[in-house]
Amino acid sequence: MQDPTDVDQLSSAHIEERVEKTLEHIEAIRALWPGLERLEEGQRRRSVGRSLGVLGPPLAKLFALLRPRDGKDSALARSFHVLGDQDDGNDPERFEVELLERRLKRAVAEQKVADALEDLARHLDDDALATGEMVIGPGLAALDLARTIARQNATFRAVLAPVLDDFRAMTKQARKGKKPEAPKDEPPQPAPL
Repeated sequence: MQDPTDVDQLSSAHIEERVEKTLEHIEAIRALWPGLERLEEGQRRRSVGRSLGVLGPPLAKLFALLRPRDGKDSALARSFHVLGDQDDGNDPERFEVELLERRLKRAVAEQKVADALEDLARHLDDDALATGEMVIGPGLAALDLARTIARQNATFRAVLAPVLDDFRAMTKQARKGKKPEAPKDEPPQPAPL
């Protein structure tokens, strides 16, 4: 069977397969970037690293000027060695331009990847919302109809009871301001009526 070309045509099996593959790809991406640092939200907001987009290009030019030539630092580069203890490098007596250039390139590359992943995440979020809209409208109408049917037919009421009980419990929790619990596993299906 050929894979559908539109996500709305994916079967449950295709969806499960794609979730599994996507999560494998995400883990593969994580493996490509070992040792990533995670910041707390406050650290993220205060990080001077947020200025990379603005300060990165002039810093790259400065570092290029200070880069050793033929294994030797220029007189200009030696003037910057007073900052050697501030570059988080190996030699506190030397401003390690090569290290800073490598870190700058890494930060720019990571931001490029992060932007692409963020765009994908936004796209997936948008589609999940749009798809949810396509489910919720008819789903709520079906729940209303289920309640009506349950009130009128005792046999159907027994069949619909687990669904309506879950819906009532969710509604009660929402009124109390609690986060709804995940739906319970589906009960065994009764014989068709």
